[in-house]
Amino acid sequence: MKNRLRRLVGLISIFAVLTMAPSACGDSEADVELVLDYLPGGIHAGIYSALGEGYFADNKINVDIQSPTSSADTLRLVLSGQASFGIAPIADVANLVAQGEDIQVFMALEQVPLAALMSTEAIGVTNPSQLTGATIGVTGIPSDEAVAKTILAASGVDPDSVEFITIGFDAVGNLLGQNVDAAIGFWSAEAVVLELEGETPFVFRPDEYGAPPYPELVVFASTDTIKNRSGVVQRFYDSLAEGYAFALANQEAAVQHLADNAEGIDTFFSNAEFDKVEPFFLGPNGTFGEISDAGIRDYLNWAASVGILESVPENFITTKFLP
Repeated sequence: MKNRLRRLVGLISIFAVLTMAPSACGDSEADVELVLDYLPGGIHAGIYSALGEGYFADNKINVDIQSPTSSADTLRLVLSGQASFGIAPIADVANLVAQGEDIQVFMALEQVPLAALMSTEAIGVTNPSQLTGATIGVTGIPSDEAVAKTILAASGVDPDSVEFITIGFDAVGNLLGQNVDAAIGFWSAEAVVLELEGETPFVFRPDEYGAPPYPELVVFASTDTIKNRSGVVQRFYDSLAEGYAFALANQEAAVQHLADNAEGIDTFFSNAEFDKVEPFFLGPNGTFGEISDAGIRDYLNWAASVGILESVPENFITTKFLP
């Protein structure tokens, strides 16, 4: 009940801010490209709601939503100036900023880590404290082992007792086949698949085992866009905030907007995905897209301490477009 009330207050505050925001009438139309983190899914329903409900059009934004083959493509397209905005894992963006690339995060897509350690009822692992001497599947991305080791250490398991094996992006197949005792995967999608396969997943998020809370997916742009197209960035954020306010109040219609405007959408699966992430779209203050200097700094320091980041980047985020 408290979560429902918080989300209701958040939705009211979003609509209030947007209602009081200056009209886009005096602004010229802007063409922008948004590259997603991967294929469209339930987590993106608010974006497609902004398109389908006309919020982008109301803010004079002509948006071209693109799907990359990987998050590396998203980063490349924004860095090269071929796209205005991108959605990518926070660690990927932070590493590039630490290396001197001129990009900056201006909002979060959601508020919690989506990559987590998972097991199943059939395997019999219901708590990470049971994983001493276990075999854990990882995708091959360096941050996977860091996330797993954080969870293991917080659960009293010596990370050196565990064998990590690379399974690519097939956590579901390896968990169903019981080839591993646990695996790193996106609980927002892969836990849904496991449930649809009749399995009961157990999800262990790093922020529940010692890591600070952080958004897995962030929205970013070049520093040139942030500086020289700030009005466009503001209107883009306002459109997304309206889109997610609509999606949170009208989930089935939002998923239908997704299906109407993106290829290959299974509405049943996308609704299940949205259900998983729905409690985490609004930040602690009930604001969509919420990020804070203190919260992100805690994440960056932790990520550097466990080897996810080589160094802590400066000027990683801006909050000037948020209410």
